Amino acid sequence: MMRTPTTGEVRILQKLFERAAIPFDAELLLVDSMDDGGMGSLKIGIAHSERSFGSVCAELEFNDDDGKPVLFSLYLDTAGNPYEMDAFKSDYSETTMLKNNS
Repeated sequence: MMRTPTTGEVRILQKLFERAAIPFDAELLLVDSMDDGGMGSLKIGIAHSERSFGSVCAELEFNDDDGKPVLFSLYLDTAGNPYEMDAFKSDYSETTMLKNNS
């Protein structure tokens, strides 16, 4: 189900979009959580299943609240639009830094 990003997700997405030099407006962005064991990956934008991966445009690494590293990557679709935010935590556990709700 599409939704606006949580406060925690906005913090990471904003940094990724800035690094990729893509305009960012959290109020207009729609996301959907991916089934990744709680690491925090997101589908970005509508009609996700009709689009396909194009390229990686930005990456950031942070330590989660438990000290474990998490790599966040922003992917574009083949048309150059934001497609996914991939979250990969080194021990595959849930990423708690994204849990700041709203």
